[in-house]
Amino acid sequence: MPTTRPSEPTPTPSLEATTLRLLNAFARIAESQEHTRIFEEMGGVSLPAADLRLLEYLNGRPPVATSTVAAALVTDLSRTSRQARRLEELGYVARVPDPADGRRTLLQVAPAAQPVMNASLLGWAEASISATADWSDDEVAALARLLRIVHTGLSGWLADRPDSAAPELWRRLVAEDGVARSEARLDLGETAVRLFAWLPQARWFEQLLRDHAPDLSPQVYLTLVVVGRHGPLAVSDLAERTWVDHTQASKRVSRLQELGLVERAADTFDRRTTLVRCSRRGVAQVRRLGAAQRADLSAALGPLDPADRDRWAALAERYVAALTARGLISEL
Repeated sequence: MPTTRPSEPTPTPSLEATTLRLLNAFARIAESQEHTRIFEEMGGVSLPAADLRLLEYLNGRPPVATSTVAAALVTDLSRTSRQARRLEELGYVARVPDPADGRRTLLQVAPAAQPVMNASLLGWAEASISATADWSDDEVAALARLLRIVHTGLSGWLADRPDSAAPELWRRLVAEDGVARSEARLDLGETAVRLFAWLPQARWFEQLLRDHAPDLSPQVYLTLVVVGRHGPLAVSDLAERTWVDHTQASKRVSRLQELGLVERAADTFDRRTTLVRCSRRGVAQVRRLGAAQRADLSAALGPLDPADRDRWAALAERYVAALTARGLISEL
């Protein structure tokens, strides 16, 4: 009588692979409508992702010059000035005189908008902590240590990227809310906030593309990754998966087609619909860039104890799954 072979346990992905899923999700959210959705759920206000990045840079900082904001966010000064004016008109940004130069003004979060910013920060951090609600404090502390090592390694490597003031602000806010939290969970909240706020400003992936694929922008590369993972896809489905409108998705596909990284073909079930799929060149490009990013992260992490590596990989996998289940990050 034939016997049933017991199923093999699913192997835990490597530490670098799992950590990159988390880092790339954090960085991707900042550039997309997903950021708008999360901020609206946490703070009750809907703003474009670009405006949220500006406000989150200002949040918790002393007043800063518009040129400083533009340099930190790697945006054109004129564009940043227009954003600041629009947000000032909406009541989210305030201007104050520069004490060192009476001829110019500095930017800060408007006092009336501060409660919204605080609610969003507290809500996101609390949700990130609650993702470990069934974990022991020892497991939470181990995860916090991993995230701290990741941030320290990458920020040391990308030393010219500005850090965020959000973690210190969050610590001040939770000291006032009267909710009891263990030191391990406070540490995790602070570290997760620091990493989430820092990654978009770090522009790590932009540097990776400059080094290995200068013809691609991060947004166009994200489109390529989604096509490679889920294609063939209609442009409408691609737009939904990448959180952009149909016009933007179509422009990105056109750019990828110009570079020979995707191909278009008629849907065999509906000849009126065109599907997009990765070319062999596109598949190879995604693999090359994935390998380069894993190598960068491995170098930033430095040598790790094998026991720590195995434990952290398992904890990171659980954390990514829990954040995904709570809608704080989403898989491509």
